[in-house]
Amino acid sequence: MRPIISTLFLIPLIVAASLTFAADSVVDRWAAALGGRDKIAALKAVYREATVQVGSYQGTLKVWHTADGKYRKEEKIATYSNIETFDGAKGMVQQGVLPARAMADAELEVTRSKRFANWNAILFVLFPDRYHGTVAIKNENSLSFKPDGGIEWQVQLDPKTSLPRSMTHNEGGQTITVTFASYDTIDGLQFETEIHRSGGAMNPVIHFTKTIINPEIESSLFSIQ
Repeated sequence: MRPIISTLFLIPLIVAASLTFAADSVVDRWAAALGGRDKIAALKAVYREATVQVGSYQGTLKVWHTADGKYRKEEKIATYSNIETFDGAKGMVQQGVLPARAMADAELEVTRSKRFANWNAILFVLFPDRYHGTVAIKNENSLSFKPDGGIEWQVQLDPKTSLPRSMTHNEGGQTITVTFASYDTIDGLQFETEIHRSGGAMNPVIHFTKTIINPEIESSLFSIQ
């Protein structure tokens, strides 16, 4: 008969192994559904354009994201315009014709996570050691992640496709939910083509019209002159 103490000693190891398998399974399914770890790992930057619908108002969106966590967003809706940049440490914002300014601490907290919003979340979840932070598995179809100094994002995968169905975070005391309505294949990778954002002051519907993988990017893009 095997001693009882030996069996008890094995229980934590079995539990730890199960949790590791679950984490690997959820992330691996997500990565595979997007196009595979190798393709994602080879990605250096993504540029996207979109149309934006907010009620009866229409606008445009241009956004650049890099695999090392830099981003730039240019948004115009009716008379509203906004530019945001993040160079990995410093965030800048310019609204309309006002002078550009450095982001406040509360804005930076959101920005440190916003750079991994929507499709770009996989860049953090697959390689959290690059950016320092945590990834926590909730169940077989959901997880959360939180970059150091940032805010937490909740990701819900579609059980059938293993692609993100929604992402949720708290911003300024409001719960913001982004729902992914459709996807398309671009250069062997699955990208969302329509998303719906709800819970904030504006609840836009965004239709992506152009995606360029690994475009040429100047470092000056991630600052506002």
